[in-house]
Amino acid sequence: MKILITSAVLLLSLGGCANLYDNSGIPRITSQRQVEAYNATVSSEGEKLVCSRERSTTSNISRFTCMTFDQKERLALQAREEIDSIRANQNGGNN
Repeated sequence: MKILITSAVLLLSLGGCANLYDNSGIPRITSQRQVEAYNATVSSEGEKLVCSRERSTTSNISRFTCMTFDQKERLALQAREEIDSIRANQNGGNN
């Protein structure tokens, strides 16, 4: 019985440690201090991380989400292009 409990605790502990890394094996950044430390090692402004706490639409639990400045800019540009495309289609359908 002791072995079973010890094994269960060990497996749960390892599972918790696995969540600290993403699929590529790179440690997940979980605080602003880690962001600042990373950004200090990067020379290009576009490669610096921009992080925020975000809540998913299905949960009240916030998640620390990071992307590079260039990635954030690309996403913003794609969103603007999609909105412009939707507006153009709506205006074209009303004529």
